[in-house]
Amino acid sequence: MRRCIPTFARLAALLLVASIVEVWADPSVAAEMDARHETAPVVLQLHWYPQAQFAGYVMAEEKGFFRKAGVAVRLRWSVAGERPFQRLVDGQADFCIGWLSDAIRQRDAGQPLVNLAQVFQRSSALLVTWRRSGIKTPEDMNGRRVGLWGGDNDVQVLAFFHRRHVQPIVVPQSASIVPFLRGAVDVASAMHYNEYHKLIEAGVSPDQLHVFSLADDGLAFPEDGIYCTESTRGDRSAACLALATASRQGWDYALGHETETLDAIMRHCRAANVHTNRNHQRWMLRSVAAAIRGPEGGKPAPWGSLSADVYGGVARMLLDERMIRTIPPFEQLYQPVDR
Repeated sequence: MRRCIPTFARLAALLLVASIVEVWADPSVAAEMDARHETAPVVLQLHWYPQAQFAGYVMAEEKGFFRKAGVAVRLRWSVAGERPFQRLVDGQADFCIGWLSDAIRQRDAGQPLVNLAQVFQRSSALLVTWRRSGIKTPEDMNGRRVGLWGGDNDVQVLAFFHRRHVQPIVVPQSASIVPFLRGAVDVASAMHYNEYHKLIEAGVSPDQLHVFSLADDGLAFPEDGIYCTESTRGDRSAACLALATASRQGWDYALGHETETLDAIMRHCRAANVHTNRNHQRWMLRSVAAAIRGPEGGKPAPWGSLSADVYGGVARMLLDERMIRTIPPFEQLYQPVDR
């Protein structure tokens, strides 16, 4: 009996090897294993704290759209001063939400960024001042204290100043509107979906404010888009498609189920100790819905689309303002998953 043990062991080993060979020889099994590989968790870096600006991605996670599309996604929130594009380049995130104007600058600087979907179709950026300040035109901001957030968020405002030949006194602006309310700055940076409404909630009447819309001044820079690196676009195309598809489903769901979406957003805000309220998040959700639809009065843009004309307009403005040296080819930066 002892002499039979090696024989049985060899037979078992041969059967195991044969089964492995059979599995790898079967194309359907190999394809299934490749699909499983694509479901490895990926990080989607969102470029601020939890809020309704990112409702579509939150609901894609909440409703299981990412998982059903075949990709496991971990949402990672950013904090003040964090730069999502740098997280991509460093390999700390697989995908991120970023602004088109800064992506063009980064691409011109040699960073291999790719836009998979341009989610926001119009800009929400504003500069706000008190009517009593006497600032009625952009030129009135010369020598006045203007609050800027710094980093990626300032590209559009700096282009505005340059083309208007305005030289303000730049003051670092935190995420709070308190410095503006207390007179520390004459002009504040604001997004229609966020800081502008915070002023209204603080008791400021719209009639007390003079609002400069950067889009209305010719700086129509679409903001939030979904980005990855060239290597991710090439090597993980299935994950790119799944993430973009599920994100669209998440946004469709979020905009069609306001109450449920606000419940989810408020849970994330509480978990991250973000001080906000449901009314503000409702305003934000409705405001970003308008940004996704596109310019007022026009036909809603196809979800995630970026036209060569819009891209060229933003890029030429950056080139004219000497913020980039050359205009990166449109086809290099914009590589949607339906190509």
